[in-house]
Amino acid sequence: MRSQKKPKLLTKQKLLASWIALSIGFASGMIFYYEQYPSADTRRELSTNGIFLD
Repeated sequence: MRSQKKPKLLTKQKLLASWIALSIGFASGMIFYYEQYPSADTRRELSTNGIFLD
């Protein structure tokens, strides 16, 4: 009976660790995306500045 409880605990720990890793990865991806692609207003200002600098 004891051998059955240990694998369940190990499985729960692995599941928790994978959810934490997935959450950190998703949050990092969102931060990277918003750093690379700013808001629409900022993109508009950048494109307007590029037009008039030429």
